[in-house]
Amino acid sequence: MASFTGITAVANATNDMATFKQAMKDVAAHPEWLSSRQIERQRWNPYSMEGGSTCAISGENFAIVASDTRMTQNDINILTRDAEKIHVLNDSIILTTSGFYGDVLQLKKVLQSRLHKYRFDYRADMSVDLCAELLSRNLYYRRFFPYYTGAILAGIDENGKGAVFSYDPIGCIERLTYSASGAAEPMIIPFLDCQIGHVTLAEGYERPQLTLERAISLMKDSFRGAAEREISTGDKIHLVIAETGKPVVQKFLPLRED
Repeated sequence: MASFTGITAVANATNDMATFKQAMKDVAAHPEWLSSRQIERQRWNPYSMEGGSTCAISGENFAIVASDTRMTQNDINILTRDAEKIHVLNDSIILTTSGFYGDVLQLKKVLQSRLHKYRFDYRADMSVDLCAELLSRNLYYRRFFPYYTGAILAGIDENGKGAVFSYDPIGCIERLTYSASGAAEPMIIPFLDCQIGHVTLAEGYERPQLTLERAISLMKDSFRGAAEREISTGDKIHLVIAETGKPVVQKFLPLRED
């Protein structure tokens, strides 16, 4: 009786193994992903990318910031041609952002409220160096659900020199001579590397000085070149100029609209 039970158990195990091998062969021959059946899943993304590009350049006694005014959806549908991406926070601090426009507005609101409180407490405007640290801390505070923006802070520092601070979405900060963010960043940065950073210039060639007029001209050229090759950049250039001892100047320049 015991031997008969053992034979039955061995036979069952053999049948199970044969069934398993056959199932593996069927899966290999007809995998799930080759099926014509459509698998539908509900997905939600809290972020969106509204396109556009921003750039900032600093000099000896000035800082200029520029952006385009186009806001797009999925790079094709134009939502507005007059989007505000540059925010003048005070006479020496300018914030420019690209990315998810909801986070752009929220970040602007947070900084404005902090600057207003600083002005109320100390009876003076915050300097661009302090605001740069403040922005970095606010971005890092939201690191687990970050502001989906490419922020650039520019202005005139306490020594009267131009300053540009570049950020990633979680608050890593770096002070640079020039920076860019947004859809056209891969085209603007190489151009500025050549014209301002002189990265590609051979030894012995003259390196022209960065004046305000030359910086404005380079800013115009960079956005006009980007608009020819990047679909979500266009309509107008919003140019903001901050100089030591002078009020902030804002200009709008035409850019291609197609």
